[in-house]
Amino acid sequence: MKAIVRKELDADSKFACELCSKKVGMIIKMFKVSDKVIHNSYGLCEIAAIEMQNTYYGKQDCYIIYMNKIKIMIPVSYAEMLRYPIKKEEVAKVFEAFGKLDELPDTLPYKERIKVYTEKLISNDILKIAEVSRDLAFLDTVDKLKGPEKNLFERVNNILSDEISFVQNISKLTAQRLIHSASKKIRERAKCRKK
Repeated sequence: MKAIVRKELDADSKFACELCSKKVGMIIKMFKVSDKVIHNSYGLCEIAAIEMQNTYYGKQDCYIIYMNKIKIMIPVSYAEMLRYPIKKEEVAKVFEAFGKLDELPDTLPYKERIKVYTEKLISNDILKIAEVSRDLAFLDTVDKLKGPEKNLFERVNNILSDEISFVQNISKLTAQRLIHSASKKIRERAKCRKK
């Protein structure tokens, strides 16, 4: 049995339909064309179209987004990899995440760190993504990042700066500076550990 629920998203009275299936316990968000969304791997993008496409699982409605002029089709049934950007007042929480370092990231083995960081990125939770950026900033200060960690650090910071610049209506460069400034305490702590 399926029911459609309407949920208010913000003060602009934007609505998203959520298709709730009690049998599977799954919620599918319905975005509209031109909605700005955050993809869990690509960051900020815009829904360019919603089209019926042939996929591995047969014909399905798909969200069409473009990243660097590459067309990406996301089946509506996989909409959990998309979310609306955070609200302006939530940006402070993102920067607060940079100040909390409960456990030093270099205590985890390399392969386990990559796994944990990738899971946090895929979760599409901006606070977890900020934690990854914070931890990698620490590790980069202790010993320059290489390979997968360096790529992940660049990707995570790109996702954060895109979303923050969009939400705050500032340039991406300004957002990057804010992120760098927020990670200063972590870098200071890393320098002390390095000595």
